[in-house]
Amino acid sequence: MSKKNKTKKTNTKNVQKVDETQQPEKSNTLIFSGILLAMSSIGLLIFVLSDKVFHLS
Repeated sequence: MSKKNKTKKTNTKNVQKVDETQQPEKSNTLIFSGILLAMSSIGLLIFVLSDKVFHLS
């Protein structure tokens, strides 16, 4: 019984190590896409506000 418990614990640790190595790649991609989305939305907001305020047409 104790051998089964020990193997289960090591298996969960191995699974957690694999998850930890895959998470930084996903989070870097999410951070990069979030920054890109924020920059484009800020740029669009500035363009629309400047068009309404200064009547560039």
